[in-house]
Parts: sequence; C-alpha cells; structure tokens
Amino acid sequence: MEPFPHRRLRPNHDSSPVTRVFAESSEKRTRAERARRPSTIPLRPAEWLLTSLAVSALCAPSTATAEGFRSPTTGTAGLGTTGGRIVFVDDASAVFHNPANLLDLPRWEVAAEPTIVHHSVRYESPAGGTAETTDPWKLLPHLFLGGPVLDDRVALGLGVSVPFGLSIDWEPDGALRYVAPRYVQLKTINANPSASFRLLDGLNLGVGLDVMYSELTLSQYTPWALVAGVPGLPDGEIRAQSTGVGVSGNVGLTWEFLERHRLAVTYRAPMDIDYTGDLRAWGVPNMPGGELLLPFESEIAYPGMLAFGYGLRLTDRLRVEANAEWMQFSRFETLPLKVPVALPTVPSEVRQDWNDTFTAGFSATYDLGGGWRLRASYQYFESPVPDETYSPTIPDANQHAVAAGVGYRKGRHRLDLAYSRVFYEDRVIEQNQNPFYIGRYEIDVHLISAAYGLSF
Repeated sequence: MEPFPHRRLRPNHDSSPVTRVFAESSEKRTRAERARRPSTIPLRPAEWLLTSLAVSALCAPSTATAEGFRSPTTGTAGLGTTGGRIVFVDDASAVFHNPANLLDLPRWEVAAEPTIVHHSVRYESPAGGTAETTDPWKLLPHLFLGGPVLDDRVALGLGVSVPFGLSIDWEPDGALRYVAPRYVQLKTINANPSASFRLLDGLNLGVGLDVMYSELTLSQYTPWALVAGVPGLPDGEIRAQSTGVGVSGNVGLTWEFLERHRLAVTYRAPMDIDYTGDLRAWGVPNMPGGELLLPFESEIAYPGMLAFGYGLRLTDRLRVEANAEWMQFSRFETLPLKVPVALPTVPSEVRQDWNDTFTAGFSATYDLGGGWRLRASYQYFESPVPDETYSPTIPDANQHAVAAGVGYRKGRHRLDLAYSRVFYEDRVIEQNQNPFYIGRYEIDVHLISAAYGLSF
C-alpha cells in the first residue's frame, strides 16, 4: 500500500380514578401554598419529588459518551483519530465524517466498524447517599459503503450509523430511586446516502441526506403511597415508549490549496424528531387491574454541527491534522411531555436551556510500511448541560479523550483497531432546578472499535 493513497386505554379526563386521587390530594393544599408554588417549577422539595416521580424526570434523552447525547466518534479509524478526522479520512467512513473525501477511495469499499462502549456513573448526594449505574457495556454498530463511479470525478456512498444515543440504568436501591429515571434508552439509526464531486483539481464537494429513526424508552419507579397520600401502597412503575423519524442533510468540502496542505469544512444540519407512543403505569391505586395506558408524545431538537480542519503531510509517511467543531445544542431548550390526562405532578414541559459547545483536537497518522498504520489523537469535549438544568438522565461533564489505533491493509482487505480512554472532569452540582439532583457525579468511559473493510 502506498503511503496515504485514501431510530388502548384512554381514561375520561373527569372520571379517571387516578385523576380523582391526584385531585383530592391537591385540594388538601392551602390557598397560600398554591400561591407560592409556580406552575411549572414547584419550590418545595416534596413537590419536586412528586414531579420527578411522574414523567418529567424520566423523559430526557439517555446519556451519551460524547457531549450531551451525541454518541462517541463514529468508526474505527475515526476513533483513533478522534481529534482530527475530517481532512484526511480515506476509507468508506468518509461518507459520515466528510463525504467530499469519498473521491479519495481508489475503488469501492464496504466496511463494518462497530464500537463497544463501557460507560459508568457514580453519584453522591450532599447527605452522603450514593447511586451507581449498572449494565455499562453498549454496542454501537456502524456500516459504510463507498467508491468512485465516474473515474475520479464522482463518487457515491452510503452510511448506516448511530450518531446519538446510548442508555443509562441506575441501580434500583440507590439514592436516586424515586427522583431520577431507573432506565432510559435513546436509540438512533441514521441512513446517510452521499455523493462527492470534484469541482476543480484539489477541490472536492460532498453532499448527503440524513434519515434517522429513533426510539425513546423511559422507566421510573413510583411510590404510590407518597403520590396518592395512602400509606402502605406498594411501589409501581411508569414506562414510556415512543418512536420517531427525522430528516436532515450534510455537506463537506475538502481543498488541497498547496501541496501537502489541506483544509476541510463539514456541516450537518439540525434535525427535529417528534416521538409518539404509549405511557404505561403499573400498580396505580383505584385503577382496575392497577394499570393505566395513555398516549405519549415528546420531541427532541438535535443539534446542527459545523467543523473545520487543517491537515499537513509532514513527510510521505507522517501526516497531522487539527479539527475544531461547533455544536448547536442551544436548540434543546425544553422537553415537551404530552399526555392526555392532566396530572398535578406532571408539567407540560421540562426546561433544558442547553448551551452551544466547541470541541477541538488533533491527530497524527504514521505509515509504517507493509500496509501498517499507527494512529494517535487527543480531543477536548465541552459539556452543553448547565448546572441549573443538569439531570441524572444525562450525566455529562467536560471531557478529555485520548485515543490510539492501528490499521493493516493487504490486497482487498482492511483491518483496524482503536481504543480511547475518556477522562471526564468530576461534575459538582451546587444549584439546580431540582434540588434532588445536587451532588457529585463521577463518569468513567472506555471505547474500543474494530473494523473490517473489503475493497472490490
């Protein structure tokens, strides 16, 4: 190989037994207490607890291992060069990272590049209570296909990836049992057909379509004795399951403006997904069979992403790259919670008020000869989640990712392996819209990815 060649039951609103239970409990509050309580953000800890027990606390998207709810860097070579991956990407994963570079593939390639994630979180409250997540191992599948169609002027590609998601599962008996989701899972599968065009010598343009299917599953323990005000009632559970589809697009541009020097810019447009499904509650007092089934709707505003990169071939064997990326997470202002029965403890929406973020990093790739390559990288991720709206459903913090990888190509076959250790800064929440979320969060993440590519 030449060096660097390139996701019923509808009760009556007036007669539902569970509605009457909540209404009777609400009437016991004094007028003064109602006057002091804001409509969407109760002031007293007991009221916050009740709000959390219902749907509001559980209906945020699941945790992820990059910033916010974005998944880790896609693909194996991409993980090994996480801090600098859009300028020189020269395999089929270019369909995701920078479709302009599909023209760097000398022939068609199909590749499977799954990533295994180990993600764990530990929480400690100011009073010393603790909670830990369980089931830390997750699998993110990625498939890519791409190659030239008109000599060196046009190339096509198709990617199937998991750009957002992962899941979190808090232990059942920890300090967060009644105030945070027991289990949350956000699944996404994105289909991304793309095309690349050579505009001028050294200047390539890539465009793509994103069609993303998503599933949102949320589960919460519910102490009906506290919610209904009837001592001795056993705990129940609330679970919401919903699905949705969003459509967006992406574009990339790569320019080799001088020999050995490249610039690249990529943009992935924002996407909104409306989720529809059911909310089911078990152990509901005064409800026949103890079950309640309601329609459920929500919406997630996914961010736009803009990245810039500069790459330099220092020698025929060594190339280096630096990337900077802006993420439009400020689109995620609120999370709507839509159920047809008005419950006193369920707000119509949960405030998020996330911030836009920047990431930056660099990478180096060295060609050892004989088809072997070595990769190393560093990337800094900025958390979009402010202290005031921080939630155990998305335990996030600023991150420092260090990665290394190795690749081997022989004939039509390509093998890659990469590992990344993500060092999260400890997150200490001292002020929050939900006082039960105050405390220290420690996050630990390991990533490993392996790829097999076949050229034809």
